[in-house]
Amino acid sequence: MNHAAYQHSYRFSQRQTPSGVLLAQLNGAHEQLIVEMENLDRITDGPPPELGELTASRWRISQASLKRRSLAARVYDFLSNRLEGADLQQVKETQAQDQEMMRRSARHVCDWSMQAICRNWQGYCDASHDIRIHMSAHILLERKSLYPLLEKLAGRGV
Repeated sequence: MNHAAYQHSYRFSQRQTPSGVLLAQLNGAHEQLIVEMENLDRITDGPPPELGELTASRWRISQASLKRRSLAARVYDFLSNRLEGADLQQVKETQAQDQEMMRRSARHVCDWSMQAICRNWQGYCDASHDIRIHMSAHILLERKSLYPLLEKLAGRGV
């Protein structure tokens, strides 16, 4: 999964604002999740690995996803209390997509226990690839919708 690192184009003083801090934290959470997705890509691109390696990779991606989701919830709350009109609607739509992503991810984890993975490695690889495509799309959505709003508030010193 190739990705371009998000470039902070705002002044240092804007990074010291609450919105700037949230932006930096969200970007960091996105980057960590991308690293873990790339690691799982590598694992699912080959033959079945040792169970310990797969279990550890699944745990790390779950932890990175939980961190991103928790931080996103803080960002949604922060923005919802400071925006209105089309900007607020954009936040609500992104939040709704985040909730759908969470449901999709939970279904994936429930469907693919370690026993199910051992029974059908290729099926798991396909399903894992599919969920990571959705996760990547959601990261892109957050970058396109939330980052500019946080930057705008940071520019105003909020």
